Amino acid sequence: ILSNYSALTRHLTPPITSATSTSEVEASNIESVQAFVNTQNEQILRLLNVVQEISPQLLGTDALKTSKGETKLRGSAIKKVKNYYQEVAWGALSSILDHVILWWSREALATHHSHGAQHLKDWLRQFIQGNEIPPTVRSALQNLCDALGYHTTITAWDQTFRLAYTSAFECRSNPSATEGTDTGQMFVELFQLLVTLSNECEVGGEWVIGAPLVELPLSEQIVVLHRMDHSVHTARLWAIQETKIIAHTWDLDVLFLLVKGDVVNCLEELSYLELADHTTALSMNIISVQVYMCTKMRAKIVSEVKANIELLQICPAKCIDTLAKICRVISLANLHMCFPQSNYWRKNNSTSPVAASLYVETYFEKVLLPVLEVIEDHETSNMILRIMCEAWLDYIYLHRIKFSEYGAQQLLTDFAYVSTWVTECSIISQNVRNHLLKNEVLRRCEGVGRLLLRHPGEAIAMRKRLGKLNVEFTCTS
Repeated sequence: ILSNYSALTRHLTPPITSATSTSEVEASNIESVQAFVNTQNEQILRLLNVVQEISPQLLGTDALKTSKGETKLRGSAIKKVKNYYQEVAWGALSSILDHVILWWSREALATHHSHGAQHLKDWLRQFIQGNEIPPTVRSALQNLCDALGYHTTITAWDQTFRLAYTSAFECRSNPSATEGTDTGQMFVELFQLLVTLSNECEVGGEWVIGAPLVELPLSEQIVVLHRMDHSVHTARLWAIQETKIIAHTWDLDVLFLLVKGDVVNCLEELSYLELADHTTALSMNIISVQVYMCTKMRAKIVSEVKANIELLQICPAKCIDTLAKICRVISLANLHMCFPQSNYWRKNNSTSPVAASLYVETYFEKVLLPVLEVIEDHETSNMILRIMCEAWLDYIYLHRIKFSEYGAQQLLTDFAYVSTWVTECSIISQNVRNHLLKNEVLRRCEGVGRLLLRHPGEAIAMRKRLGKLNVEFTCTS
């Protein structure tokens, strides 16, 4: 077997840059393979000659014939022995050839960059597809080609996935990054690799459209798709978890780089994935059990990959939902720090207030301004404004603050200042400003203030239908 390997690697010549034409090199390679097979057949004939002389009965009476008083082997028997020998020898060689090339030889490919194994695999595949090769040799070379593909996939994926996974423990973003975070870019590169490797196994790529299933590298693609499934799942979990961590710090610059950049970029790379449906070919063609099982397994993993991609597509919406929940907590926390004490709202004054309380501007600069600084999205900005105002009303209700008539007028002035703040904020685009000023929550806040003025000294219960906010304030004269 080892001599077979030595001869094989000596005669097969990977592509080199020279003046020799490609056709001449290919012809030389075919001649070398055929000469190698002929050499093996000559060894078989020498062995059969020895058997014929010493103990011809070993081959059975049907394999012998008598001609002119001399016992000889039949041609059909010699052919069967040759075929059997070639199958056994090349089968045994096939089982260890990849180990020798990758690990056992002096210049083992596994000790070098995976590009070496990738180049050899590509050349072997082209050599197999473009030439008439004896079936026994073709099978061994195809197995070697598959093994090199496995090695390339596993090695490249291990390296790229490891970098993305370890960096995911700390979401990093360069200050100049405008399309995503560093970790997100690593996931994008990972998907570029996997999509490329998977598409190479698809019809229409390196393979002729309509090629039978037996000719497609199904087992090699299964390895790629399995890792793609795991990678998409990991990227989605990372995005969701990282959103929670970043949102609690209210570092929205990085958060929106992740949600609007990283996830979108990953989905763009995954959109180039080509996955043919082999269901019809599976039902129409008579195939081996191995090909049938590989096709079924591939179909199962394809469905899992598509399901995970669909989950990744709705991931940005889930991240924004997480941001909304945390925004309420952030809003209440900031109100707790800056909202005036109860006695502030029970003051009496003969003149109506004309200026908003200082806490209003502080509140909006701490919560809404960071959003407006990093994103041009009226839907998200409107959502944050709504949550802030609802938290504002909630805070007053939960602390059961009592208002004098002057205090109620001050609260109404504070609510009215929100529109002024939005109008005067220089970083807001006109489109976003128009949407913010039309937010329904501003009318609700104004309504609360006017109700307090309309019924001084009377408890007012305000219960919004359809699951809206329930509020009860007490105004004292």
